[in-house]
Amino acid sequence: MVRIISGTARGRRLKVPPGRNTRPTSDRLREALFNILQVEEKSFLDVFAGSGAVGLEALSRGASRAAFIEKDPLALKALRDNLRLTGFDSRAKVLPLDVLQAADRLARNRERFDFIFLDPPYGQGLGERVLPFFVPLLAHEGWIVLETGRREVVPRPAGVALRASRRYGDSVLNLYQKEHGGS
Repeated sequence: MVRIISGTARGRRLKVPPGRNTRPTSDRLREALFNILQVEEKSFLDVFAGSGAVGLEALSRGASRAAFIEKDPLALKALRDNLRLTGFDSRAKVLPLDVLQAADRLARNRERFDFIFLDPPYGQGLGERVLPFFVPLLAHEGWIVLETGRREVVPRPAGVALRASRRYGDSVLNLYQKEHGGS
């Protein structure tokens, strides 16, 4: 069972898509993430969103707005249902696109986010491939968090500095902050 941990929607159970295509971020990892990030009145981008649990947690904890990138039809249905169930649909935007297409659209619209959370499938090298496309979407002094499996290479793209890597079981949260003078 996946639920909202804290904030205005605390305890709300979330729908998750059936099958094995989506790996929801655990309650423990989300709790650790939001103990690090202070999202109140900030913008949040949830990439490879799945059911939207991470972005919904950010909204529940006071994020001003959130965008979700997800292309899997079953995950999209769960995500949209969860937005309605939590009442956050008015503060959210869903981009039902491939992550690179969505990054391009957001860049063309000059959107910027205070926090960008990327949770690609483990073991496919997707984090390393897509992370550079999200650096330009980062607001001044913003943070990117890349969740990876513990055996994956930690990418080091231009424009952001790796500030910390924190392991939680088989998962690692890699925290990047925009470098001064970065794109």
